[in-house]
Amino acid sequence: KNALLESYLSCHVCSETFRDPVSLSCSHSFCSSCLQRFWEQAGNKNCPICKSKSSTDEPAVNLTLKGLADSFADRQNNGSTQTQPEKEKEEVVPVILDPNTANYFLSLSDDLTSVRYGIINQQLPDNSERFTKYADVLGSEGFSSGKHSWEVEVGDHPLWFVGLVKESVDRKGETGASTGDGFWCLALHNEIYTNGVGRPLRVKKSLQRIRVQLDYDRGDVSFYDPEDTTHIYTYRDTFTEK
Repeated sequence: KNALLESYLSCHVCSETFRDPVSLSCSHSFCSSCLQRFWEQAGNKNCPICKSKSSTDEPAVNLTLKGLADSFADRQNNGSTQTQPEKEKEEVVPVILDPNTANYFLSLSDDLTSVRYGIINQQLPDNSERFTKYADVLGSEGFSSGKHSWEVEVGDHPLWFVGLVKESVDRKGETGASTGDGFWCLALHNEIYTNGVGRPLRVKKSLQRIRVQLDYDRGDVSFYDPEDTTHIYTYRDTFTEK
């Protein structure tokens, strides 16, 4: 049940939870000792994932990421002492955003659970994962089977798109928010709720939060108002990739 956090908080070199994580200028992160050992073996100062050259020989510890990793590790270590009733409690895990996918105009919170649009074009690496044409950002976890559900707080923002995209979606060119382009979305624009490509949806009241439910094997993506579980819209499709 902690797969999302575990994936985000794992070092790509040792595959364990981060220990004193450092983040490179390309936004990829590793255990400090793992990165130094990798550099010694490789004979260069490139990122182990994207091969971009590091802007520094001694990256500083990412204290925010270290705090999240240490807290997660402590919770995992204490898991064996929990009683059965505690194990049965449903844990609400936030959507962890992937900073490597965020458009230049999007700023993510330190804990990577919220995003805001700004007017400044940030100087970020043009890596293959990043959306450059539109102000999009993806979560850090993808799915290729099973049932999954999460909630997104949209508040009073006047313009947003919430939903899923296929991993191979075009992140650099012109696309629409349609299933043909690999998007399954709910949207708000000009005070009208739509399915992302202009089809108006009947919504009784202003939505503050959106619950997204994915049944990958059945090909269903459904949207609900979590306050009263009112159904808003469902896509039915066939998924063939993450």
